[in-house]
Order: sequence, then structure tokens, then C-alpha cells
Amino acid sequence: MKQDHASARRRWRRLAPFFIAACLPFLLLWLPGAQWNPRLVVAAGALTLVIAVIVLAAPSARLSGRAPGLLAFAYLIVVVVLRAAGGPSGVAPMVLLPVFGLALYGTRRQLWCLLVGVALLFIVPVVLVGGSAYPASGWRAGILFVFVATIVGVTVQSLVARVREQARDRMQLVSKLEELAHTDALTGLANRRAWEVELARGLARATRTGEPVSVAVIDIDGLKSINDRQGHRGGDHLLIAVARSWPDVLRPDDLLARIGGDEFALLLPSCTEAEAANVLERLSARTPKPYSCSVGIATWNRAEPADRLMGRADDALYQAKRDSHHAAVAIT
Repeated sequence: MKQDHASARRRWRRLAPFFIAACLPFLLLWLPGAQWNPRLVVAAGALTLVIAVIVLAAPSARLSGRAPGLLAFAYLIVVVVLRAAGGPSGVAPMVLLPVFGLALYGTRRQLWCLLVGVALLFIVPVVLVGGSAYPASGWRAGILFVFVATIVGVTVQSLVARVREQARDRMQLVSKLEELAHTDALTGLANRRAWEVELARGLARATRTGEPVSVAVIDIDGLKSINDRQGHRGGDHLLIAVARSWPDVLRPDDLLARIGGDEFALLLPSCTEAEAANVLERLSARTPKPYSCSVGIATWNRAEPADRLMGRADDALYQAKRDSHHAAVAIT
């Protein structure tokens, strides 16, 4: 509800200048210099009100595609009616209002179609009506006005397109930086920061649903000796290999993260202790040969904090490492 109110306020602030400008001709009817036709003025006012109601009441999703062009042409009709109602009444500059509107929210094709309509607005009365109301000098004024409207519309639309492109680039950059901040650079898995966030979410979700959730801490056996024999490049290759092979036995909702040099963590939502042990047995079997890993598993008791749950998984890991068989899986 609050988001709807905030969205409505933002839309009103964005459209308020257009509404004020659209009302100006009606607020200035009392000024001298034109004889107004009351019926046409009322018709123009009614059409302006309809456009305003549509813009304010319609969801933002419906004011896309052809809608901006249709609304712009509808207001162009308002200007036509006002000119017919008052002759040379000075309302012609109001054609800039739909031009600005399409420059901001419409497409290039819609803008050019509207500019053709603006040209006809100035040319047709001179050709068909003429006389003192629309003298031949109107050609000059019309051509100049259309030229200025074209420059304004195309320039504003180009600037808006550039700003939107920069905004998209900025959003993509922010998204990429956020992804990098939560991704382990070597393995491409989630890092410790992402693990802590997702573990908290997983426990919160389990609190709501009542489903079990298990975690596992996985340690690659003898990585230090591998680094000593093969250099850190050899250890890195092993870390990358396990990061590629282990996810094959996991579900889409499971989360595998690298939380230390040779230490990984696994979040298993909706997974009991026995089910978690089966998953980790399969994961251990996927460790590239001849290497092995040790695993500690803990299932949340629905009361302990996340750090206590991870502490129990660590204790189980150390118990597994004390086992004479590497690749042992211990549960606590």
C-alpha cells in the first residue's frame, strides 16, 4: 500500500507541470484579443479532463507502447479545437506540450508522426480557411514553429535516451559489483558474505515453513601438502575442479559456498539429517581422484543461532578429520 502511494506521488510530481500547462489556455480565457466559441471551449475542456483522468488512473504499464502517442494526438486535437474556438487566440504554442510529452515518454516514430500533425495544424487552416483569421503570413509562422518544435522534440528525446542508457549502464555496473561482492573470485561460488546472508534467510524461511534445514562444512584433505608439492596453482586447480563437480549432485535450492581457503559450506533447505548425509556421501564421491574431503553435518534444532549451528557443523568436521578414513562424514 505504501509503495502504491509513493508511486502515485512520484507520478503526480512528474506530470504536474503538464497538467498545469494544459490548464493555462482555460485560465487565460478572460484576456482580450479573441472571441471564444463557448461550445468548442467546453469540448476542449472536456477532452483535456478525459486525458488527465486516463493518465492519472491508468496503471503505468498501460501507459506504454502506443498509449503516449494516442494521448499526445488527443491533446493536439484539444489545441485544434481551441484554435477553432478562438481563431488567432495565441494557443498555438500549446502544441509544444504534446511534443515534450512524446520526447520524454514516447518513441521516435510517435514523435515524428506528431510533428507531422503539428505541421498540418498550421498549414491546413491557412489553405482551407485563410482570410484575416489565418492570413498567408501564417505559412512563415507555421514553418518556423514546426522547425523549432522539431529541434526541441528531437533534442529532448535524444537527451532522455542518453540518460536512460547511462542509467541502465549504471544499474548493470551496480549489479555486477554486487555480484562480485558475493562471489568467490577463484571458484565462482558464493563467498563467506553471501553465505552468511543466505544462511540467515534459510533459517528465517525454515522458521516460517516448519521444514528442516541442514548445513555442512566441507574441508579438502591435505590441500596444504598439495600446495607444497605443486605450488598454489595446483591447489587452485583442485579448488576449481571440486567447485565444478560438486554442484552436479545438488538441488537448485541448495547453496554451496567457499568460506575459507580449503573450506566450503553447504546449505540444504528442506533436508533432514539422514537426507543430508546421503547428499554429502554423493558429493564426497564426486571429489576428483585421488583427492578426498572431510565433512561435518548439523541439522538446525529450530532454536540455536546461525553461528551455533555452524559451530556444531565445525565440530562434526573435526570429528571426521580425526577418523582414520578420509572422506568420512560426521553428524552432530
